[in-house]
Amino acid sequence: MFEESDERASDREILSVSVANGIYPASESDRETNPGASLANYKIVHFGDVVYNSMRMWQGAVDASRYDGIVSPAYVVTRPTSEVYARFFARLLRQPMLLKQYQQVSQGNSKDTQVLKFDDFASIRISMPASENEQRQIGAFFDRLDSLITLHQRKYLWCCFLDVRGCARKIGLRK
Repeated sequence: MFEESDERASDREILSVSVANGIYPASESDRETNPGASLANYKIVHFGDVVYNSMRMWQGAVDASRYDGIVSPAYVVTRPTSEVYARFFARLLRQPMLLKQYQQVSQGNSKDTQVLKFDDFASIRISMPASENEQRQIGAFFDRLDSLITLHQRKYLWCCFLDVRGCARKIGLRK
């Protein structure tokens, strides 16, 4: 369903892939980005490509890109070979049952040195809806659910902040 892409470029925005944030522009990260002396070996990512961190796939470091850019050569860039909805696959590929399979087929002596090569990734069998429309609906549902959860977390944190400020006033720590 996917083929590995090995296009290279150095003149595009650098993207990062993380377990917590998926794919995002490295410029939006709090971490220092140090691509080294050359970006010549960086891989091109197109909108809709599914990209994973070959050393952290067992943790769920995979996403469908919402950006065009480039990623470190350590990442694996895959492109759908048929009509599939990439956002659906971004969700599916992070499921615990698949994370266990990645661990089993990854190469390396310990969790910190395991690497999931594309051929091993491509050999994993999955069940999925055949209809791209159904994939799109499921992907959109989970995107909305994530947004809703994020809004509630922000609301909760804001209420906690206000409550802490109110408590500080009551006990004389703030005016």
